[in-house]
Amino acid sequence: MTDQKIQKSFIDNGFGFPVHLHNVPMIKVRGKWTPHINYNRLTQAVLYALSEKPVRLAGNEIRFIRLHFEMTLQEFAERFAVSHAAVIKWEKSKDDPTGMNWASEKDLRLFVLSKLNSKAEAFARLYQNLEHSKAERKQSIQLDADNIAA
Repeated sequence: MTDQKIQKSFIDNGFGFPVHLHNVPMIKVRGKWTPHINYNRLTQAVLYALSEKPVRLAGNEIRFIRLHFEMTLQEFAERFAVSHAAVIKWEKSKDDPTGMNWASEKDLRLFVLSKLNSKAEAFARLYQNLEHSKAERKQSIQLDADNIAA
């Protein structure tokens, strides 16, 4: 019989930035507790959360988005009409906001949503929310593990 439990809080750093998970199903594997979640669903949930994040995106989050969609620095730069040096600068900001202009960040968030095959209502809602959101402070991703359990 496999040992299982629900952990109230767990921080996953596997995306290059902390993702705080709540109510995480855990399973004991070789004597060590590990999240018993579907990492594909977690990745999708993180991408949605980044597109809707109420504060500016950080460099590590930009890097995660670029790598998730398998884009080179040059491809990413061309897609968002900036130089590859600009993308390098954004990614070098690590855990801090990138300093990219707000129009580029809104475009990036809508790009993520489009890649996730979201419905038109989701685009309209996100665009409306982004029009009223320009906060500069940091904020980590918070997700409930209910929808990502394995």
